[in-house]
Amino acid sequence: MRIIPVMDLQRGKVVHAVGGQREDYKPLKTLLARSSDPLSIAIAFRRFGLKELYVADLDAICSTGHNLNPIGQISSQNMLGLIVDAGFRRADEVESYVKKGVKKIVLATETLGGFNEVSKVIAKYGVQVVASIDIKFGRVIAKSRSMQLPLAELIQKFEAEGASEVLLLSLDRVGTAQGPNHAILENTLSYATVPVLVGGGLRDITDVRRLQVQGASGVLVATALHNGTITKDDLYHL
Repeated sequence: MRIIPVMDLQRGKVVHAVGGQREDYKPLKTLLARSSDPLSIAIAFRRFGLKELYVADLDAICSTGHNLNPIGQISSQNMLGLIVDAGFRRADEVESYVKKGVKKIVLATETLGGFNEVSKVIAKYGVQVVASIDIKFGRVIAKSRSMQLPLAELIQKFEAEGASEVLLLSLDRVGTAQGPNHAILENTLSYATVPVLVGGGLRDITDVRRLQVQGASGVLVATALHNGTITKDDLYHL
């Protein structure tokens, strides 16, 4: 079971994401580091024993800027495998992040222009693609009409274009500690042939174990790490 910490970047700082209301996010307060500086928190994650890092570039997602510099700083340390979501709409928008050393790109239903962008990214840049199915209150959020499909068809189309993993991201549950959406995971696992990751609402190690039993390959975690609900010892015994 992969435990993947999440870093939400806004104006060069790490913020605490809650419920997908990005305009209301505040600077992160964490037990793991003394500041909300991205590199400090990335180092803290590595010391925690974690090997991957999911980064959401919120300024890029909201089309108000980007956080390429802190992402590049973290990447240059070669301590965590980066998975980056920057609200990519087209394949060519990936290039500046790939140049920073990012090897795994998130293409999300919330922003992506079409399924064929997945295979374009893979062919042009040689990176892996995580297909993020963005969900609010049980419904898929999709920018493109071509993606306004039942869950099974969405997954099949992403897989056909070459996505190496699927992420179920419950945006309304992010940072809320309401618990993951177990029902949607069960449905997804019956369709997917690639590894499935889950994000949003994780409360504690009990949630992680239940997701593991269900068949999830990994889970995105933020709040439960920062407030100490999930400890290094918990992960050691997982």
